[in-house]
This record gives sequence, C-alpha cells and structure tokens, in this order.
Amino acid sequence: MKKYLFLFLTIFGLAIIMTSCNHKNDNIDALPEVSFSNEVLPIFQTGCAISGCHDQSTGREGEVYTNYENILSSVDPGNPDNSKSYKSMTNYFQTMPPDRPLSAEERTKVRVWILQGAKNN
Repeated sequence: MKKYLFLFLTIFGLAIIMTSCNHKNDNIDALPEVSFSNEVLPIFQTGCAISGCHDQSTGREGEVYTNYENILSSVDPGNPDNSKSYKSMTNYFQTMPPDRPLSAEERTKVRVWILQGAKNN
C-alpha cells in the first residue's frame, strides 16, 4: 500500500512540476529588444561554447555555439519551445551546461530573443 501511495504521489508531484511552468508570450512586443551581440552571444560563449562542449574544436553532437549562424541552426525563431538549444538550457532532467546551469535571467534573455525573432542585432 505504501509503495503505491509513494508512486502516486511521485507521479502527481511530477505532473504538477511539469505543468506549472507556463510561459505566456502575451506582452513580448512590450519588452525591450534583446541584443544578440551584447546579451545573447556572451551567454552562449561563456555557458555553451567552452572547451570540451560546444566550442569550435570539439562541438559536441555537431553543435557549435560560437557565432550567430551556428547558434541560429539550433533555434526556431519565434518558437523557443521548439529550439534545440533553448530546450537544452531548460530541460528539467539534464539542464545545460550540466556543471553550472544558466541562471533564470540568462535563460529568460535567450527565450525573449528567440520570441522576438532571433535577430542578429
């Protein structure tokens, strides 16, 4: 009986956690435009494009996050939830980078940049 109760509570808890994070895009146009070169690129360079991960020489899984063109290949402009790089940053079970996940502020900047069209600005 205890085993089933624990299983039920675990599944119930996971369901709440996974459905409680609801990102609405209602006022995205009211936000200041996020700058790729000044705000987003530094996040990728210091969090992703480090030696042994997604830098030019090692590029794990074929992903290199050192410049706009390479980063854009893992982004669906306007749709962060369909963008490989953003999903990796926010994956509940394996957040990237694994040893020091990006802050909520950094993930939010990337999300807003993608929602704003992932411009090279």
